[in-house]
Amino acid sequence: MRRFPLRRSILIAIIVALAGASIAFQQIRLSAGGVTFERGGDSPLGLTLGLDLKGGSHLVYQAQPEEGESVTSEQMDGVIRTIERRVNAFGVTEPVIQRIGGDRVLVQLPGIGVARANVTFLEDVETSALRSVLSDMGRPDTVIDKKGDRTFTLELPSLKAGERELIQQALQKAFPSIVLRLTFLDSVEADAISSVLEGLGRVDATVSEEGANTFTIELPSPKPEELDAEGKVVQPPEENLLHLAFQEKLPSLLSFDVERMSYGVTGGVEEAKRLIGETARLEFKERTCLNDPNDVTQSCEDPRYHLDEDRNLGGDDLARAYAGTQPTTGVPVVNIEFKSAGAKIFAEITKRIAGTDNRLAIFLDDLEIMAPTAKQAITGGQAFIEGPDFTADRVRTIAIQLESGRLPVPLALIQEQDVDATLGKDSLRKSVVAGLIGVGLVILFMTLYYRLPGVLASVALVMYAVMVLGIFKLWPITLSLAGMAALILSVGMAVDANVLIFERMKEELRSGRTLIAAIETGFNRAWPSIRDSNVSTFITCAILFWFGSRLGTGLVTGFAVTLAIGVAVSMFSAITVSRTLLRAIAFTPL
Repeated sequence: MRRFPLRRSILIAIIVALAGASIAFQQIRLSAGGVTFERGGDSPLGLTLGLDLKGGSHLVYQAQPEEGESVTSEQMDGVIRTIERRVNAFGVTEPVIQRIGGDRVLVQLPGIGVARANVTFLEDVETSALRSVLSDMGRPDTVIDKKGDRTFTLELPSLKAGERELIQQALQKAFPSIVLRLTFLDSVEADAISSVLEGLGRVDATVSEEGANTFTIELPSPKPEELDAEGKVVQPPEENLLHLAFQEKLPSLLSFDVERMSYGVTGGVEEAKRLIGETARLEFKERTCLNDPNDVTQSCEDPRYHLDEDRNLGGDDLARAYAGTQPTTGVPVVNIEFKSAGAKIFAEITKRIAGTDNRLAIFLDDLEIMAPTAKQAITGGQAFIEGPDFTADRVRTIAIQLESGRLPVPLALIQEQDVDATLGKDSLRKSVVAGLIGVGLVILFMTLYYRLPGVLASVALVMYAVMVLGIFKLWPITLSLAGMAALILSVGMAVDANVLIFERMKEELRSGRTLIAAIETGFNRAWPSIRDSNVSTFITCAILFWFGSRLGTGLVTGFAVTLAIGVAVSMFSAITVSRTLLRAIAFTPL
């Protein structure tokens, strides 16, 4: 006598429960042992949608060889491989990267059409005031998400080149407050700091003690520097005057740091261009300060009062670059490790500037990131780079560009476009409606024709849908319009195996077998037909995937992958789920 399939029933219940839980939550974030697992987003059920359904960035690049030379096929193959390494390391799902003609590359990146700016102000800011500034910038379409009194996330659709800097300047002008961080060698009272501020007329400044001999000063609306008609400095920035005043009144001052509004942009076409078409050019230069320390109108940060000398140290001298955080402050940084020759040059530079006001100027893509001093020579060949606009995504992008190496041939962006998902949303809605109608008709037919076994097959079909969607989300699989068609097609195929099984069961029942025996025999005799039909479908999927990969057609490969997963889960649904449900129901009076 066969027993009730308890273990198999529990296994199926666990699988379906996990799949159901994965699609029940819009976003999933699990952390264990330093490893973070993240899935989901703002799309339906948190599924990853393709460019045709969600929108994204469409970029076309053209190779720019040196004058008199032509681009070789090997160079273009190298360009494709380098872009693929960068995009895959960046985590963009299901990109389309293919060669067009002899010297062009098409890159389609789903879901990165919207740029996000993370802004942290140093004063309390109302959402209405922030929206007013953005509207004046021609950005009334910005979605503002307030994370706290001073922290906001701004969603900026179709951010254009140069616009991020204009928005940053407008926000700094509208909300100019800064924070000064002071550290002293000796013990200093907060009243002494307040006295210096009052002497300069800043009674509105707020002084807070952060730790032993460490203070922060919130300074609302600091006065900027004033220039005359010839561009000469008449009045330096107010923070420079404060720095000099603290040095005179409190000579044990060890450090004086200025913190401004934090503004970092990730995503969008600008981030995609920086990731794909450019090689992050890293340079280290030795900076000699020429300013008079006793003259507050002169500063080593001013290009007129310093000299930068190239020491032949750059990105080519790197052995490794990876994203991380600064151990003491936790801010995002790019960790770098030099090769032996680079480590030697780096040690020589830091040895010369150690203990002086001279700096090590670090440039990324000709933009000065930081210019730190050195207390002593750094001989280990390891260092990190931090910048005012560095976020976790930004440092990852920089590390990817530095690590993946230079492009075999320079590229010029000749076409860029944010692909709108309006048509995709309509297609997605129609696809969902078509899928629901198809499932409904299949359930109706199975129930009317096969009665109770048809009801069980319909339950198995619902479980099948939950499991497939769970796999798509957890893998994750990017769902395109072609993938939706494959998913709907696989619904019918999921029932096909049940039809074969039920017909065999009817034959066994007519021959006089008991119900339990008819179920087992029906499944066993239907299995060869189910196996052969599904194997032939798998072969077709493999052929489609191969052709799609060779021709660079993401729609074909997406259709093949989606159909293959649907067929695999349909086999499990028919052979395991339906069989278990039938065996379980056979032990009841039904």
